[in-house]
Amino acid sequence: MTVLVENITTASQTNITLQRQMSWDQLLLEIQSLFSNTYSSDLPTSFELSLSEMTKRASSSHVPSNKLYNFSMEKKKQKLVRIVTQSVPDGILPKQYSAKLYDIKVGGQGPDDKIYNQNADIRKYIPRGTTLMSIEGINSGENLDAVLYANKKFTGDIGDDDESQPESNDIWRSYFLDNPDEAEKVVAMEKMNGEAAHFSGRFIDGKFYIITGSKNVHMLISCEEDIEKYEEIRYTNAKIIAKAVWKQLMQMHETNRQILFSLLHHTKCTVVCEILLPYNQHIVNLSSVKEPSLFVLAMTPTVSDNDEISLTALPPHHWLELASALGFNVAPYNIIDRKDLDNFIQRSQNEINKEGYVLYYLKNSNGYENTIGMAKTKTFWYVMLRALREKAVFAFNAAKKRNGWCLEDRINSTHKRFIEVQNWLKFNNEYLSEWNNLSEEFLRWLNGEINANQEEGENIRPHLPMIWDRFLTNTGNQLKLYKVK
Repeated sequence: MTVLVENITTASQTNITLQRQMSWDQLLLEIQSLFSNTYSSDLPTSFELSLSEMTKRASSSHVPSNKLYNFSMEKKKQKLVRIVTQSVPDGILPKQYSAKLYDIKVGGQGPDDKIYNQNADIRKYIPRGTTLMSIEGINSGENLDAVLYANKKFTGDIGDDDESQPESNDIWRSYFLDNPDEAEKVVAMEKMNGEAAHFSGRFIDGKFYIITGSKNVHMLISCEEDIEKYEEIRYTNAKIIAKAVWKQLMQMHETNRQILFSLLHHTKCTVVCEILLPYNQHIVNLSSVKEPSLFVLAMTPTVSDNDEISLTALPPHHWLELASALGFNVAPYNIIDRKDLDNFIQRSQNEINKEGYVLYYLKNSNGYENTIGMAKTKTFWYVMLRALREKAVFAFNAAKKRNGWCLEDRINSTHKRFIEVQNWLKFNNEYLSEWNNLSEEFLRWLNGEINANQEEGENIRPHLPMIWDRFLTNTGNQLKLYKVK
């Protein structure tokens, strides 16, 4: 998109402002310097190779972006994809430009897993978090480009998915670019148990614009005030993320901010994050989080016609090193030799107060460290507590509105669900018995709290971690969870 590549500074310019971008040569020097000053080491070769490859990919993104749009429209006709089109509100872009954003989402109502599992072409072309932007200037035609292109769909073993279960423990392999057994090492990145968030960026007529939002809803902004120009209800969560992103960017050192802006512009990559929301928690207790907090996870490449050799734009561990040096909070991670992975997974499944890990499988090729696949692994604690949450939500909301509601039936239903989970995860009967006892005590305790107006059924889903911790404290059950398997 030619209108996005103007007003480039030279390498000799050092006064970086919000209205200027670094040249490619200057950007590379600044990143090398940042690595050296932060880690007392040279920029890893695999990082530099991947960075150069991303700029080449970005320079030819328009044709594949148009192909992606046409592909998505065809899948929309088949009711496999939804596309929401939104004009960029007035007052955000320069007066001579107008633009539209196309948020592309796989599926209709309910989880998208079935569509991804049954359609390899959709897995290949439409990640979770895909947005195209068409921009038109007075003196130029309309240009279409991918502005967000986040993580490709990935899965795990049976029991590891939250929304639906894969048909077998080998489904996850079909999402890989290459044989996972050929990976030399794995980066195990901790799942933060937050909400999906993305951002990318472009310079337009010398001014930098952020494209950001939630899993499927995104906006273009040039300042914090632009966020409120998106008035539709669908932007509620995207606004929260946009404010958190903007706050983080404005807290960065000016040079670091310009490194990031220029990196995003030259590569057209997407930064994949999780945002932790203290008022909307899932399973892990986030009480220490006092405001929406952004954690950077990965950087993903833009759309391309080239053969896909890596699911991430940069080696994930080196990207997190750069993101941390720039001033971002990043997900904790471990680097594991491939031969030690099974032992790591077994140990990690026995952890508590954690959701689990995303595993990035890395394969070396001509100096590159390519991410040939991703998989998730969940802790037993998380899977069991999530199952209990779903049963509690149903028991004290929908089920309680029916005639003949009986707490004993809800307890029995929970125990039946736990047996299904045991069949997936293969933990022993002792662990199952422990959770059966704990869940029964929890449901009886929660029923008493609700009857005494100390708790409400609609609070269970967003506040389960705090309710659970209060139950453990009041009943003295904390130590039971340390005996896992």
